[in-house]
Amino acid sequence: MLTMVLVACGGGDDGSSSTGPDETTAATSADVESTTGEETTAESSAETMASDDTTAETSAETSAETTASASGEPSVIRFSFAPDPVWDYLIDTGELAKWEEENNITMETSATWDEFTYFAGGHGDIVSIGTQELPVLEGETSIETVSFGKYNFQRSPMMTRADTGYETLEDVPPGSTICVSSPVSNTTFWTVAMNELHGIDYRVGGGDYELIVNDHFVNPQNLLNGDCEAAVVIPEAAAPYLRSGEIVIMYDGLMPFQMVSQFEGIDSDEQHDMSNLFTSTEEYFDSHPREIKAFLALWQRGLDLWAENKAEIIATYPQHFSVEAEEDIEFIQSFMEGDSDWFVESVYLDEQWIEDELKILDLMVDLHPDNPNKLPEDYSVPRFEAVAP
Repeated sequence: MLTMVLVACGGGDDGSSSTGPDETTAATSADVESTTGEETTAESSAETMASDDTTAETSAETSAETTASASGEPSVIRFSFAPDPVWDYLIDTGELAKWEEENNITMETSATWDEFTYFAGGHGDIVSIGTQELPVLEGETSIETVSFGKYNFQRSPMMTRADTGYETLEDVPPGSTICVSSPVSNTTFWTVAMNELHGIDYRVGGGDYELIVNDHFVNPQNLLNGDCEAAVVIPEAAAPYLRSGEIVIMYDGLMPFQMVSQFEGIDSDEQHDMSNLFTSTEEYFDSHPREIKAFLALWQRGLDLWAENKAEIIATYPQHFSVEAEEDIEFIQSFMEGDSDWFVESVYLDEQWIEDELKILDLMVDLHPDNPNKLPEDYSVPRFEAVAP
């Protein structure tokens, strides 16, 4: 029998997911964006490095799990993930129970929003994290990881008031204020995008624009008030204003994952820049192939159900899309039926996709030396593995 412990927590879409440590509203943003993937507490991780005692304890636990599995006793997968509509749907439709019976696996859930603490403290085997956050996780925790599945794309688009006429950030006067939710997370994408597309130095605390950090649900109103000329916001936080036409999405309505193919050196027909990857410790991945394969099969079933039942899932769990009013629920349903759906079709990776996804990290090397998201030229490339269904 296999027991899987699922710990709900923040994931990198938008960055549903991390928070900048200096911001008083970051925890709220983490809760919202992590739901499908965006805010990750990258800068707080240094305080949570695993001690030698914790490492020893983790090794002992791994050994115990291996022995238990061999004897028919439950083994454990400890998984960090955000509250999620697909997960709830798997539970409420009985799909999870069916999967548990077929695989002799039990899922247990609890909650945390800090993957870095979770991993660094030796408490987890698998986390959900964004591609651009992986080098930070490995660098600050000294934990070697393996990313083996995908789930949500980076999704926070750049928006402006309908009457500004701004189509790209180049149209916004330099020095203008831009509303963002964090110094990291989706800002990590946009700092690369602005450098690649326009040669703009885009970062919190410097650069060509003044980036101010506030909660996702504060920023749409700040934008309408004229407190900023553009804002990077998860779509659901701006749903009432996008529906009314008061706020529009810049860059031809594209979301981050739809823009990556415009970057030099990334020539791919597939969409890229994940907010939620499935990532494990290297030790766990190499020693638990059965659990990894079963884990992916469960989430692929969830993605298949999502593709077949989007409108129903959104209406059933509107809290996961941060909407309440019926008209806003209908707007998100329509939004997600188009090309802006930030859920992937397949959880499985292939070698070409991995090669193209990793190119995003190379672009972080070219950032301004004072940019906190810049990677050194000799950064350690995170390990990705394609696992067959």
